[in-house]
Amino acid sequence: MDNLIPIEEVLETNPRVQELEKEGYIITPENINQYIESFKDRKSAKPNPDYWKEKRVLITGIGGFAGSHLAEQLIGLGCEVHGTIRRHAVPMHENIEHLRGHITLHEADITSAERIYAIFDEINPHAVFHLAAESFVPTSFREPVRVITNNIVGTMKIFEAARRFGEDLESIQVACSSEQYGLVNPSEVPVTEEEKKNPFRPRSVYGITKVSTEQIALLYHNSYGVPSVITRGFNHEGPRRGIQFVTSVVHRQIAEILAGNRKKIVIGNPNAIRDFTHVKDTVNAYVLLSEKKIYGDPFNVCSGMGISIANYVSLAKKTYNIDVGVFVDPDRLRPSEVPLLIGRNEKIKNKIGWYPTRTIINIIQEGVKYFQDHPEQLGIEAH
Repeated sequence: MDNLIPIEEVLETNPRVQELEKEGYIITPENINQYIESFKDRKSAKPNPDYWKEKRVLITGIGGFAGSHLAEQLIGLGCEVHGTIRRHAVPMHENIEHLRGHITLHEADITSAERIYAIFDEINPHAVFHLAAESFVPTSFREPVRVITNNIVGTMKIFEAARRFGEDLESIQVACSSEQYGLVNPSEVPVTEEEKKNPFRPRSVYGITKVSTEQIALLYHNSYGVPSVITRGFNHEGPRRGIQFVTSVVHRQIAEILAGNRKKIVIGNPNAIRDFTHVKDTVNAYVLLSEKKIYGDPFNVCSGMGISIANYVSLAKKTYNIDVGVFVDPDRLRPSEVPLLIGRNEKIKNKIGWYPTRTIINIIQEGVKYFQDHPEQLGIEAH
């Protein structure tokens, strides 16, 4: 790591970001108290347990970050929860080990039509949540063909199964992404779901696959009446987030500093601005939209506010009263960066009464605690 650059040398000032801050769309250490106060007494709509009780539900990618949190919520609602997992040499899926006995797992490669059709035929699900995807953007640059095959071909197989074996199917939610918007002009931020205002300009292979995922969902809804529920999730964060994602990179290093095993924080692009939502709020939106049966209509799932990675690190340091240097590793920079991405969430709030109820500080505290509770994941460098 001889090529590390002090963060102060690469920080940039963006006039549009300054405008957005004045308009109340940017979180900074200076306005954090006002931001937290805005969450006081905030309430969100919640799913109806009477609707979900004893529903047969299939979660593709149940062993992933969002899938595991979604499974927890659906179990709490009384669902019969099934999930697809990839076959591994060892039968451990750490995100869902605590759910053993409460879920039924099905080993499957989602690109295998034979396997997916058999699972749908066996379960005959009432609701499907399609979360299985290669979601780490740098991987989509390193292995584009594999990511395209998994995310696009896999989605086709899921929807073909829904069409052929969906007799009782009431909803199939597809987890699309803010990466579809890609290179948003600064004047277009915050981003809406309206195509004329915010056309897709994906800047990664992953973003391209999510555009395709949404189009497949729309095609099968319009052509075959498959009950497609479309969500465009912005960054969702919290405990169990993969160690390669930026918030976990920060949380893990904070935990190492608190344990006395690290003396600096190393990140990628500090100027990127992202809209972070707690994963529990995100999966609550997935469940609510599925329950309301709003088909073929995309919804942003986001907090409606952005924060720079530099300020995210500053807040994390402030939260734990840490005074260490912060450095940028050029090797962590993407080949094609999306500099500014903040979403509007008025549509989902107005349609179903969903609100984010957990703050950026909740994300930091729960993320750090997760690594403190899992010391075996410390000391791992992620790119």
